[in-house]
Amino acid sequence: MITLYVDAPYASFRKSYARSFAETYPLPPPATVYGMLLSLVGEHFRRRHEGVRLAFAYRRLPRIATTLRKLSRYKYGVASKQSKLGNAPDFVETLCGIEFLCWIDSAREKKDEGGSSQEDGRTLEERITEALHAPADVDRSGVLCLGLSDDAVNDVRLCERVEGKWHRLLPSDTGSLELPVWVDHVGAADTRWRRYQFEPEPATLTSVPGGDGWEWTEIVDPRITRSIS
Repeated sequence: MITLYVDAPYASFRKSYARSFAETYPLPPPATVYGMLLSLVGEHFRRRHEGVRLAFAYRRLPRIATTLRKLSRYKYGVASKQSKLGNAPDFVETLCGIEFLCWIDSAREKKDEGGSSQEDGRTLEERITEALHAPADVDRSGVLCLGLSDDAVNDVRLCERVEGKWHRLLPSDTGSLELPVWVDHVGAADTRWRRYQFEPEPATLTSVPGGDGWEWTEIVDPRITRSIS
């Protein structure tokens, strides 16, 4: 298990069913953070590290700003509509001051013939560590972003010791937040959500994910789970 510190000045995470007014999720969705981690190591195949487990704690609840900018109204796969009707000015919510810790545990990463593990056997934990120690060796297009291509990450680094007070994001069936953990980028049938509770008061972290009621969030492709069952 490793811990990453991530800082992004701003980012927008458009809600799955948002329409003309682009509401944002109040926190970066686990699915988006997983995508950022894949980008960090230069991985293009989303299932490569399926089974990895993530956990989160935030310095604060990010503030929300509303801006007017060009908004894409269609998902991938409808290029004909996108070119004619897809782009128009509209109000977009943006999170400001995103600062969080992300724990990554590769103990349950899947290794099968479907290509969901690295050919050389390296886990996501190992690849992240190598990427941060030798970033010039990573083959990646563009800068590291958290969400959209202009939501650049300001700082990402390994955290050997957690200091200060943090708000844990706890998986809970009765939680007030619902965040996507896997996104269907073409339709919506295979998008999966999970409910979370954001701790209202920050506290010094005395435990690690997996204990003290702090469950992991496992990244699983629902299409593979369905085909197996």
